[in-house]
Amino acid sequence: MAKNVEEEDGHDDNEEDPIRFPIQDTDESVHMKNIPPSFLPKFHGLRSEDPKTLLFEFEIVCRFYGYLLKNQKLILFSVTLKDRALKWFMSLGTNSIRSWNDMQKILLEKYKDTILKNKSLE
Repeated sequence: MAKNVEEEDGHDDNEEDPIRFPIQDTDESVHMKNIPPSFLPKFHGLRSEDPKTLLFEFEIVCRFYGYLLKNQKLILFSVTLKDRALKWFMSLGTNSIRSWNDMQKILLEKYKDTILKNKSLE
């Protein structure tokens, strides 16, 4: 007799997620390699930080470790967020981010003022 999803992992897929994780799970199986967390760039959401620089640094690390698929990047990206940026990310609605492109757009929109501020300092 086949087990249902709830029996396999102890959780019902129809049940609301108490964590309200913003990134929508995909049906795809994505192979992830171990990257030491200390190698990942960190973004705290401070005015002095540039989200475009974060995305560029993140892309460098992803390419170095062979994370070339957008779903791999999407899964890994939330680890870079700390403090205010993590709290902002946690406040997004459940499954509100469906793709790597969504994540980049939402991040850049949220921190557009810091981009403009940093640009004016150049």
